[in-house]
Amino acid sequence: MSNSDVADIQAILKDIGVTTTPEQITVRLDSLKQFKVTGNEAKRSVIRLLAESAGIDLSALYKGNYTPIHVADVKEDGKWVTLRVKVVQIWDNASNKITQTGLIGDETGLIKYTMWESANLQPMVEGRSYEIRNAVTNLYIEKFQIKLNKNTAIVQLKEDVNVRQEEEFTGAIVSIQSGTGLIKRCSECNRQIKNGICGEHGKVEDIFDLRIKAVLDNGKEIRELLLDAEQTFKLTGIDLARAKEMAIAALDQNAVAQAIRDMLMGKYYHTKGNSTGRYLIVKSIAPLTTALNSDAILASVEAI
Repeated sequence: MSNSDVADIQAILKDIGVTTTPEQITVRLDSLKQFKVTGNEAKRSVIRLLAESAGIDLSALYKGNYTPIHVADVKEDGKWVTLRVKVVQIWDNASNKITQTGLIGDETGLIKYTMWESANLQPMVEGRSYEIRNAVTNLYIEKFQIKLNKNTAIVQLKEDVNVRQEEEFTGAIVSIQSGTGLIKRCSECNRQIKNGICGEHGKVEDIFDLRIKAVLDNGKEIRELLLDAEQTFKLTGIDLARAKEMAIAALDQNAVAQAIRDMLMGKYYHTKGNSTGRYLIVKSIAPLTTALNSDAILASVEAI
């Protein structure tokens, strides 16, 4: 880890009354690295270990910090937060380390959540509203998410939390982005990995998944679309098993992305979904029977 990571850990420990040296932190980080514990997980482990060594119970420290904030106010990594939200989507999850993952939101926006199996929390129900107390924020590829751990409490609300309304968008697919097709995810945290390495957990066992990342253009503005395996199958007829067969036959995992690109590029679609800021998480997508007459869209396609 970098000197800035060590300094961050030292500053967090100082805030909770623990005095330590960069050398002590580095020794702990190096020992964790031997067990392939890296990234934010290593930082949290060092903070917890050094706090416990100083006689500080982190769960007691954060207990009672229940002042809710809005989703749009999640702007710092590694912070303890309380949110009042509605469960918008629950996603399929292949990791036995994760109880549940999906999207939650309020009137200010949406955010991904991950409920760890070790937290021993009751899974939430799609469409219901909850107060989630003492979740931890996490920044991953310039996007914030929250993690629900053993210090987290979930309280179902009687009132319904208003969520930013579903968005509809129509246009032509002008780009199929990197990360489309058959991908591999970390078996620990479900993030996409490359070369068997997860930025959070180091070298891990991988799990195959299928998705589409595309750009939809109506001639005036664009939306970046994200389709999960279910929506990918509905749109292309390619499921995970078929994608694996295609990759094996071609001896190339990228063959799936190329097939999707050949199938979708330049065609017109109407989509519905939830916006997470950068991406429109697609809940439904349908081809248009009549193409939009837009010279601007054609110019966008030709420019790719």
